[in-house]
Amino acid sequence: MRKLIFATFLFFLALPALACQLVTGVDEATTLPTPPSLIAVPTALNPPPTFSATAVITATATTTAATPAATTAVSCAYNAAFVRDVTIPDDTEVAANSPFTKTWRVRNNGDCPWPQGTTWVFHSDNQMGGPASSPLATLGVGETADISVDLTAPASSGTYTGYWRVRLPDGTLLPARFFVRIVVPAPAAAATTAVATIAYFRADVTLADPGDIVNLQWQTSGDQVTIYRLRGGQLSDSWSQAATGTMAYQIDASERNAVEFALFAGRDNVSDYAQANLTLPLTCPHAWFFTEAPDECAQDAPLFSDGVEQHFQQGVMIWVAAQDRIYILYDDDQVSPRWEVYTDEWETGDPVNDPTILPPAGLYQPQQGFGLLWRETPGIADRLGWATGAEEAFTAVYQTTARYKYNETYLRALDGNVWHLLPERSDWEKLDD
Repeated sequence: MRKLIFATFLFFLALPALACQLVTGVDEATTLPTPPSLIAVPTALNPPPTFSATAVITATATTTAATPAATTAVSCAYNAAFVRDVTIPDDTEVAANSPFTKTWRVRNNGDCPWPQGTTWVFHSDNQMGGPASSPLATLGVGETADISVDLTAPASSGTYTGYWRVRLPDGTLLPARFFVRIVVPAPAAAATTAVATIAYFRADVTLADPGDIVNLQWQTSGDQVTIYRLRGGQLSDSWSQAATGTMAYQIDASERNAVEFALFAGRDNVSDYAQANLTLPLTCPHAWFFTEAPDECAQDAPLFSDGVEQHFQQGVMIWVAAQDRIYILYDDDQVSPRWEVYTDEWETGDPVNDPTILPPAGLYQPQQGFGLLWRETPGIADRLGWATGAEEAFTAVYQTTARYKYNETYLRALDGNVWHLLPERSDWEKLDD
């Protein structure tokens, strides 16, 4: 799949009525309105692990011609965005004094490649034996890289966090902070007898459908056995069981991708325990609405809806009637958020536009729901500018991934391609389909 990137940076969502009408531009220009209040709309359930902002570096270049030399300022918006933890997820347990390697996957979501001499530097809190700085390879716009540091867990038990940042050759620190957080457990008491063992922990099938009943099977030498359901890597529901046995478990029909379990087997008067994990893959009940789709399950079937799309000087607005929502994708040099979603508050009988606002020739004042947001929500008109064309109706399609957190959204575009909205409103791109 080829990707047409309309903006860069790095993390979820229904009354039918067509959102907007055509209006022609006039010659007399006027200033953009300053709207008074923001319309609150729910965003994704989980906060991003880091924040992003942009460091702008200005260089000068001299052009020689028949006329006197001119100096042109070239502005670069350097930026870095968290993609995911490759190793050592948050709150991983690491034994005291044990070495480990932390690796982050990072994207250059600025509009210039990172220059030679860019470094990865320790910023604050617990350094854990890591280097003060280490060199980074030049990273092109939109490219990702895995950045690793070798660390050592502290000697005392507790939770430790270290913050790291990208530093440009001139010493500028990019605003995004990347952290590693580990837990050093307290030393276990000396065992008086042998630790329990686990012969096996398995399911009676290797692939299941959402809604199926499966049988979990295990054999241990433990005196106490507990089975936990894992959700997003965290312990959830639990069941106390015999040392050896079988347990029927019904998979919820809303589950996607896989279900995970952990078994802990302990012995009386022994502080340590044995653990085994089980991951059971699930079939995907719903196909994606586009061809080069993610290699994971969609949460739900595609939502087909009346839609409207309108392009602006610095972005686009998309209305999805079935959700009663308006998506705004910004194409400017600001960083956060790169896209937003609002409830469509416009109702039949409300003003279609503001007749006192006169756009420049060839440009448009947005109307109905688009216009209400544009006029009355602070910052939107300034970031988007004027509409460059009239609204156009089409059939929109909506679908999301089904992860525990940091889900991605896909919307059918007016031209038949796909708007890809990255987690936590961090960035977006347009995909060919």
